Amino acid sequence: MTYERYAIYWAPPLGSALDKFGRVWLGADAEAGAYAAREHFGLDEALSARAVASPRRYCLHATMKAPFRLAPHASEAELRAAMAAFCARRRRLTAGPLDLLEYDSYLTFLPREPLAELDWLAAQCVTHFDRFRAPFTDADRARRPQNLPPEQATLMEQFGYPYIFSEFRFHVTVAGRLPQSELEIVVDALAHTCAAFTASPLKIEELCLFSDPGGEGPFRLIERFPLLR
Repeated sequence: MTYERYAIYWAPPLGSALDKFGRVWLGADAEAGAYAAREHFGLDEALSARAVASPRRYCLHATMKAPFRLAPHASEAELRAAMAAFCARRRRLTAGPLDLLEYDSYLTFLPREPLAELDWLAAQCVTHFDRFRAPFTDADRARRPQNLPPEQATLMEQFGYPYIFSEFRFHVTVAGRLPQSELEIVVDALAHTCAAFTASPLKIEELCLFSDPGGEGPFRLIERFPLLR
């Protein structure tokens, strides 16, 4: 199958409590590349639908290298081999527990404390795999935020995404964008369920290669690559 774009994400371990929550809340199965039935967790159905309208297609994840079109000279097989080699040379990480917090009009899971090693790993993903990224086009620009500050605009032109390096913050998007009043309602609805996976340390033990089938279909997880123990 030919995919429109590829992305390097961290995704919850298969079968973990966070993975199961993401599937039922977003109604998207990255392993199957298919949408599924959703739970509303007591929310009004219309608000629940608005809450997941943005993150649903991408499935539950944290971005390490944002979606990119494959360069003409590159192949998926080469990208997969490069990811396997990359992950085999970089160690697993443990960060602080995740907190359910509002972030730029989104509801996200954020590590309680920043971790320099995690920021470094994300920066390495951006630079190491940039040779696989096709040149940036006007169509690519149209997908990205507009009217960016100068530093972010420069990063987007150079690497295809503005929220990298000093602008990066590891986060897992749960809902949004929503007005503050609606975000608070969603937080109240999800807080009890999410407490189950915000008490333990966050373990970064693998990176995932995702693909974008194009259209409105959800992103699909192609392969998980374990990091060095």
